[in-house]
Amino acid sequence: MDKIQYRGKNSDVGPSPEIWWDSQINEYLLDPSQGFFVADDFVNVAQDFGGTTQVAWDRYRAFASTGGSVATPDVLGGALTLSSDGDDEGAGLAQSNACFQLDRDVGTFWFEARLKVSTIADTTLGFFLGLADATAMSATSVIAAAGTLADINFCGFHRLEADGDKVDTVYKADGVLQVDVENDMATLVADTYIKLGMKLKDNVLTFYANGVPSVTTKTIPTADGTDFPNDVRMGLILQVLNAAGSSPGTVSIDWWRAAQTRV
Repeated sequence: MDKIQYRGKNSDVGPSPEIWWDSQINEYLLDPSQGFFVADDFVNVAQDFGGTTQVAWDRYRAFASTGGSVATPDVLGGALTLSSDGDDEGAGLAQSNACFQLDRDVGTFWFEARLKVSTIADTTLGFFLGLADATAMSATSVIAAAGTLADINFCGFHRLEADGDKVDTVYKADGVLQVDVENDMATLVADTYIKLGMKLKDNVLTFYANGVPSVTTKTIPTADGTDFPNDVRMGLILQVLNAAGSSPGTVSIDWWRAAQTRV
């Protein structure tokens, strides 16, 4: 029997039907020629790691500053908490294989993640969530020390450190000026989970917060890499970077998932 789901605002634990209703994840798992799918509920990951350069960590590429931490909190159902304890320090993880592409010549793409911030105060920490190219992770990639975003290929959600309760939707092709698709697309609440997602269908990229689509969408251009990062493969990424202060806050991710059809 099919499960009846409401395609509207959806703030519960599971993925948002408005994004995923037309995905065929079971088919992709059985037949990779139809599509591919990645997901992690962070119930079985390695413990914290040391080092100040990118490392291979579990199935990911990961980075933490000297005082950075990628930890597994004691919570029901698993999660991952990223933080650091000093100015311009951070931590992050990225998919080890950048296998997705947002282009007119590839299939439908779905993405969603559930995360929360410990504080919505300004000038505490910023985060970036979404897709980025395979550039090595560091304290200044994807988020630079000034709270701005680095000159690499990316597309997703940015909490600017100076605006702690809002999330913007952004993209950038390397060497080309960053584009803010929609400022203040979503509002954060301290220590409260929110689901942020993207969907590319029929050449239109739509962003979502708790299953509600963004007001402003992005039509994928025909030209490659002159406006949008449609000429490169990208993978899932989450990075946190402190603005100032000692241990100003944390970002916890409950799960993330992404899928794409093959053409």
